[in-house]
Amino acid sequence: MKRRTPRALVLVAVAPVGLVGLYQAADQLASAIAGSHRIEVWHGLEQRVGHLGEAQEDFNLLGRIPAADRLFSLQYAVNDATPIELTFRAYRRLAADGHFNADIPIADLLPGPNRILIEARFLDDSVARREVTVTRLAGSSPLPVTIDWAQVDDPQDVGQYVDGEWLLGEDGLRPGHMGYDRLFLIGERDWQDYEVTAEFTLHRVSAETAPSSGGNGLGLMLRFAGHSVGGAQRFPVAQPKWGYQPFGAIAWLRWRRGDPDGAPVRQFLGGGEGEVDHNPIALRPGERYLMKARAETLPDDALGRGVTQYAFKVWPAAAAEPAEWDWQQIHVSHDALRRGALGLLAHHVDASFGRIEIVPLPPGTS
Repeated sequence: MKRRTPRALVLVAVAPVGLVGLYQAADQLASAIAGSHRIEVWHGLEQRVGHLGEAQEDFNLLGRIPAADRLFSLQYAVNDATPIELTFRAYRRLAADGHFNADIPIADLLPGPNRILIEARFLDDSVARREVTVTRLAGSSPLPVTIDWAQVDDPQDVGQYVDGEWLLGEDGLRPGHMGYDRLFLIGERDWQDYEVTAEFTLHRVSAETAPSSGGNGLGLMLRFAGHSVGGAQRFPVAQPKWGYQPFGAIAWLRWRRGDPDGAPVRQFLGGGEGEVDHNPIALRPGERYLMKARAETLPDDALGRGVTQYAFKVWPAAAAEPAEWDWQQIHVSHDALRRGALGLLAHHVDASFGRIEIVPLPPGTS
């Protein structure tokens, strides 16, 4: 049998300096792998919920795993309870592979601080963990509400992150990346009749949308109370849930799919059913505009269905507010919500929401 020369002796005999370099390269590779096998939590490792009242049933813990291609499993646990598996492949509410959105039932959180442990396991058997403290408080959001982002240090002081990463910039609150229904929620689920005026600046419209997304959109979701399972649309169980109905209505600007440079229409999208397009508007990126929307409850119809009048208008911030609405729509539905919070909605659009004013509507406003 031929005797094998010990590998270490060969390396030392042939290239002793190369051995040091080899060790250094191995250390660098190990550091690179360890660095990529990490968990990014958006919006901080200390967060709050409930201090503004109850906007929806869940608290959304959001973030991403950079090494998505090497990720094997992902889960979260609340206060050492049984771990819950999380989806980490791109689909609807998850804009890219490696993103996560933990729908954590607020009822699972104790009053005060709660320990949320996110654990990621990778194909090389390595494990990454990240601990987040979520403090459950008790508060409310009485109307009227005014938000001046220049006076806000943390957006969670005035609302709740629901989807995606959000950043504060010079033009206001802006999604950190474009994707399906980037959503920020303001108010409480028992809000009913209100009018909102929102300043916005368009930056860019994505050239592509996901297969389930339709055209791009930017605007206001009225009377939203969280994503759902089951219901009239029989939405499946998922983590995160992606059932987007019921809601009250969406008043927004909607681009034709595949036409990011075109003029969006002013669209009414009913929370039970119904979609109506109205006259388009040419928007200039970088310029400020205002949009105003209203939800007003009317008496039920003869079949006991809920009836609401919605209204919407959009105009340049440098111009006077138009006296007339761009559209007014009577929505009749068994399923559409009649109460709910306000959502700032950017659907495959990069835009900033500026100053927000929300006022209650007294009966008989129309």
